[in-house]
Amino acid sequence: MHSTPETVVWLIRHGTSTFNLEGRCQGCSDEPELTQQGREEARLSGERLRRVGIEAIISSPLRRATQSAFEILDMLRPHAGDIPFDIDARLLEIELPEWEGLPFAEIQRRFPEQFLTWRIHPNHLRMPPAFGAADFPVRSLYQRTRHVWQDLLAIYAGKSILLVTHGGTGRALITTALGLGAKHFHSLQQSNCGISRLRFSAPQDGAQLELLNDTAHLGDRLPKLKEGRTGVRLLLIPAMESTPEDLRQVSSALGRVAVDQSFAVGPAGGAAASRILQCRTKEFTQQVSEDVLGSMVNEMLESGSDKELRHVVLAASPACLQRVLQERFGLTSSIAETLLLTGPGITPVHFPGRGVPPVLQAMNIFEPQFGLMGVQP
Repeated sequence: MHSTPETVVWLIRHGTSTFNLEGRCQGCSDEPELTQQGREEARLSGERLRRVGIEAIISSPLRRATQSAFEILDMLRPHAGDIPFDIDARLLEIELPEWEGLPFAEIQRRFPEQFLTWRIHPNHLRMPPAFGAADFPVRSLYQRTRHVWQDLLAIYAGKSILLVTHGGTGRALITTALGLGAKHFHSLQQSNCGISRLRFSAPQDGAQLELLNDTAHLGDRLPKLKEGRTGVRLLLIPAMESTPEDLRQVSSALGRVAVDQSFAVGPAGGAAASRILQCRTKEFTQQVSEDVLGSMVNEMLESGSDKELRHVVLAASPACLQRVLQERFGLTSSIAETLLLTGPGITPVHFPGRGVPPVLQAMNIFEPQFGLMGVQP
């Protein structure tokens, strides 16, 4: 019996646009276009992806996405030949007709209750329809992305493809692939030209998330915070065998972060924390047992401030870290197991406080096979 070839789907959000710089809501507006910074981000992303075997690119029709796709294609084609390119209107950004073009500060001032629903309970957001769209824009987006997966996994079975899309659509694609609903719309972060990767062994088996919102190729040490510099950013470090070079890369990434506390579970966690936080003293890392880890995390988050940001490192086995994510995001154990935490990548989770739900900012950034700047040696 022959095994079914795996389908690998890479996702990338478009580069920085004019509306991004102006702090304006984009939605399905086609007015924003790539800035020069956005074009450079897309080209760096093409360099990052040129050795991963992309066999097709599918883009949203909005020009900030197609402009990004063409910049990426320019970087891929000298190394991978003539890669097929297609447009899929279902990769459009979420429709927010009342807000599109408005600065977010003005949206928050003019529509305070609606904006609060958007941030805390996005699946309950209602907005007058445009062109017959649904009253619930987030639910409508999730229905659309489920159809995308049904078609893509049939058409591109066994291939490696790249989807060039938007922040909201990218989050909906990833969460629906993992079996999560619209209430998790804001649980993930998608930065400009942040790269994610899903692997499907078979369509009926669902996906495994291997990489989320990796911005290392853009020179970022950690993804930029969307919810302000307050609360706690928990930096999850899987305790696994890693080469000295890989550990140096992660240590270098954390070298620019003011780490306030460090916890380790088990001897392997202590060894990983010691190697990665080599500039700190051994006493800096506190050993904790797995039995008390949940209560320790609760206590740590409750001590977070709404006036400053604290960074806390947690080094433990991948299974232990999966359980932390399961508890914090209200996941089932089977879905938590689809989050493949690998070493020595960093998985940052931001807990902003103020009643705002946590955000999985990225997962496995600085994954070793691509190096710190995203290019294989």
